[in-house]
Amino acid sequence: MPTDSNYTPALSPASDDVDLDYAEDQDEDDRPGPSRRRAGAKGGGKGQNGAAGGGKGEDGRQAWEGMYKRSWDVVQEDEGGGLQAAVDSLIARGRRKRALMSEAPLRRSIIRHMFIILDLSDSMRDKDFRPNRFELTLQYLRSYVVEWFDQNPLGQVGIILMRDRLSEVLVPMGGNPQEILATLADKRKLEPSGEPSLQNGLVMARGGMSHLPSTSSLEALVIFSSISTSDPDGPTSIHQVLTDLVQARLRTTIISLSGEIKICRQICERTGGRFGVAIDEEHLRELLWETIPPPAQTLAPSATMGVRNALAAGGRAGGRPGGAGRPPPAGDLMVMGFPVRLPQGGETLCACHGLLKKGGYLCPRCGSKLCDVPTDCEVCGLMVVSSPHLARSFWFLFPVANYATLPLEIASDPSHELAPTCFGCDRDFPDLSDIGINLGVASQAEGVSPTGRYRCVKCANDFCGDCDLYIHDTLHTCPGCSQ
Repeated sequence: MPTDSNYTPALSPASDDVDLDYAEDQDEDDRPGPSRRRAGAKGGGKGQNGAAGGGKGEDGRQAWEGMYKRSWDVVQEDEGGGLQAAVDSLIARGRRKRALMSEAPLRRSIIRHMFIILDLSDSMRDKDFRPNRFELTLQYLRSYVVEWFDQNPLGQVGIILMRDRLSEVLVPMGGNPQEILATLADKRKLEPSGEPSLQNGLVMARGGMSHLPSTSSLEALVIFSSISTSDPDGPTSIHQVLTDLVQARLRTTIISLSGEIKICRQICERTGGRFGVAIDEEHLRELLWETIPPPAQTLAPSATMGVRNALAAGGRAGGRPGGAGRPPPAGDLMVMGFPVRLPQGGETLCACHGLLKKGGYLCPRCGSKLCDVPTDCEVCGLMVVSSPHLARSFWFLFPVANYATLPLEIASDPSHELAPTCFGCDRDFPDLSDIGINLGVASQAEGVSPTGRYRCVKCANDFCGDCDLYIHDTLHTCPGCSQ
């Protein structure tokens, strides 16, 4: 019985070379990382200077490698051969960056209303952010909500979801952070699916703020994961929605997790917001935390010239140049009410949710029961706040001046007497003999003190780095100046 033999076709030398090149290219494509294939294999060189040789520059690196900073190149060992000094200095550089804020007097809105528009499309399952985009975004949003309400006690936040080409309100506009955190903890309502519709999300956010007064700051924070938007077909396009956002003064900030999108950048530029593309996990957190401080309001110079001096003078002489005895400039007055807190007794019907709940607050105008403050009364429309919230809202209007860094030359001068301990926490400052010139880092960052001392320009007291951040981020009052 004859046996089957493998068929081996006759190959010409030319075809043999083609198959070998194809096999080599296929193996090259299967390997992880950038391809090392020669530029001539793709159709010849594009120049004689080697610019087309795999996209490499003059230093021999790939073109995409030039965008990233090699942070390990600036780290140097200390005298003992360790890297602890370098690590401490890099951490201090990152923490100090947030404390360096502009000291220019700006008009900021202390009453903010923000809708967080979250993209829950299938692209949120991608794992370029660890563990994935969905888990990381929820983790950051929980911390973001707590920090946002801590620095904006009179603000209100709502959450809108975009998935399956639709938008839905997950959390209505309110001032209770615990309700938002409880909703974000339930992942059964937050399953990503379908494609997002940026137009529907912005239209719903604008509609949810249409009843708010012009004295409050209307904002929308969009966390966009997809590279496209599936908007509905109809007479209204996203460009018309953009025009409506500009007329409604809805400041829109978009953070993209995939890449830059033209329509997203146009929306941010025309509405006065910010647009950013998150490179990694830490960069995403920085982009989110940049939206926590109240945005500056833009006014004409004639309306803001000498306002603080006139208000400080209280209408007395010398309040404004050449204005002897003139009254201070007129400002926009807002009606607020301070509620009466109810005891934790029997359950009564609230006017905001229509449910039986214990405790709550009574509106001082109409007497309706409210669950939490700050909020707007559902019956009479009065803004109900508490006095501690109102006092904390002035932090960003009158911030603590930035502390100056103490150079090594001044600290080592014998004519200057230095305090041995921090004025705030009474911790001992490091000895000057133990401090290196660069603390293990090749270039000292701007705003980071090489001696570990930060001095107040008013009271001339020295503080450590931890106290400096605590005073500017949490306390908002200089202990030395208050005494």
